[in-house]
Amino acid sequence: MKNNKSFFEDGEANEWFRRNIEGIAKEPHNPRLDVLVNWLKPFSNEISNVLEIGCGSGHRLNQIVDSLSAKGFGVEPSSEAVEYIKSNFPQIVVKLGFGDDVPFSEKFDLVHLGFFLSWVDREFYLRCISEADRLVKFGGFLSIVDFETPFPYSNAYSHQNGMFTHKQNNSDVFVASGLYSVVNKFQYSPGKSYFDKDINERRSLTLLYKETQIFGKK
Repeated sequence: MKNNKSFFEDGEANEWFRRNIEGIAKEPHNPRLDVLVNWLKPFSNEISNVLEIGCGSGHRLNQIVDSLSAKGFGVEPSSEAVEYIKSNFPQIVVKLGFGDDVPFSEKFDLVHLGFFLSWVDREFYLRCISEADRLVKFGGFLSIVDFETPFPYSNAYSHQNGMFTHKQNNSDVFVASGLYSVVNKFQYSPGKSYFDKDINERRSLTLLYKETQIFGKK
């Protein structure tokens, strides 16, 4: 049986881009990212490079780096999205790839997980967590946009038979490591800027800080 990653490799990544690019291009500014930027403004002089894993069309990443006067780097599994970014945001360094094997070796001041963890096969989930952690420098930040639920569960993916959407509180994994602290969290749902009682509609934007004063080290 095919897993989610195989579906994305076989065309779903490009199909997602085709389904969404028109709507994104019509409204390229994401007001929820203004929330993230405002949280980061006090530290803007410490943020010179930003990596978004699952960077889609590049609009989100461009908004973040433009607001913070930083350099942008992106990873995206859609070859069509990668070409779109190269044409429309040539200042962004973008590479084709997946979150479980990110083709960058440097450390970043901010790593943004751009709403992709919910479609990561659970067999690759901890690899994605490890890759994100590898890329965040100590004293840097990690931000996550995704579904959020009080317990893990899965739904059938509406656009492709055989695929699943996996929902959970992704920030918990990083906090449980003892390496990260939650700076701020904003919960919302589609079309609403507040918490939704419907568990299927809950999403969150979470900002975490990777601690430096840990395990007796100062």
